[in-house]
Amino acid sequence: MSSLVKAHEFFGQMQTENQTFRLLNSNIGAGDTVLHGTFSKTTIRNGLTAHYSDVTNLCDLHTEAESAPHLGIKLFFQGGVSASIGNQDIPMPHRLENSDHWIPSATLFYQQEQELFRRRATVGDRLRKLTIKIFPEWLESGDVFGDAGAHSLKLFTSTRLAARSWRPSAQLVALATQAIKPPPLEPYLKRLYMESRALGIIAEAFSLLVDRRPTPALATSLSASENKRLRRAEELLRNCDSPPSLDELAVEAGVSVNTLQRLFHAAHGMTVFHYVRALKLGQARTALENDGVTIAQAAYLAGYTSPANFATAFKRLHGFSPREARSRR
Repeated sequence: MSSLVKAHEFFGQMQTENQTFRLLNSNIGAGDTVLHGTFSKTTIRNGLTAHYSDVTNLCDLHTEAESAPHLGIKLFFQGGVSASIGNQDIPMPHRLENSDHWIPSATLFYQQEQELFRRRATVGDRLRKLTIKIFPEWLESGDVFGDAGAHSLKLFTSTRLAARSWRPSAQLVALATQAIKPPPLEPYLKRLYMESRALGIIAEAFSLLVDRRPTPALATSLSASENKRLRRAEELLRNCDSPPSLDELAVEAGVSVNTLQRLFHAAHGMTVFHYVRALKLGQARTALENDGVTIAQAAYLAGYTSPANFATAFKRLHGFSPREARSRR
């Protein structure tokens, strides 16, 4: 579905996927327009699905449904609503102060039994998210639990309801973005492309259960004061035309250069330099897809003097070429 969605369309689509879906608003008529945006479901393989949505609520919308047993990875890019599975609230992304930049959030869920999924959104709420659902048949077909090293995953799935949240790495966000907007491919190649991206997302989520040491994707590896300083540095980098020097950025964030690099490694798995490069490549992608700039102009925006070097770096990060990005307009 895309564009404006009426209540009967939304209700019918949701009930087709899950017959227990219930719309709790008694004041919504069948012909009322309830959402604006896009949502889709892709079956990647038996027992492995991807659900994407980018919607704005045009009215207060309260729903609930019974969710079948499964493992799920919920990745939220932007916006937020009030949602829960069983007695577990689902963490939402947060926006940096005085900025349009959102810090994404991710949660690995496991439910052993059917659980009630509740969602409450108010008019004007926007939410952009990707959910990977992993059912028993996919785990069994890949013999995931056959490896002796899967003890931590077995432990995670030994309780009725388990959840683990973290700040997704830049690599995971890139994989998710590629899964949402795959390049034009033959159907069988598209399935392989989608599965490779889903596997990368699953690998990062499962790795959190194995290594309890601070990891690049684990937001809790930083203290509250460190997170505050990191957010200040991120905000400065995102809202300046010319990035400050490392020394200047460290002074503004209130830390030493070594500490600044450590914070970026802990949160993003990369140096400040590579963070800025990924940021600029993301801005170049937006300009190509939405503003119709030329590839040479996009390369300049990203700080590259060579369009060829820009194209190589762009494809390494996004999984498709600048030319393909421009053709999506």
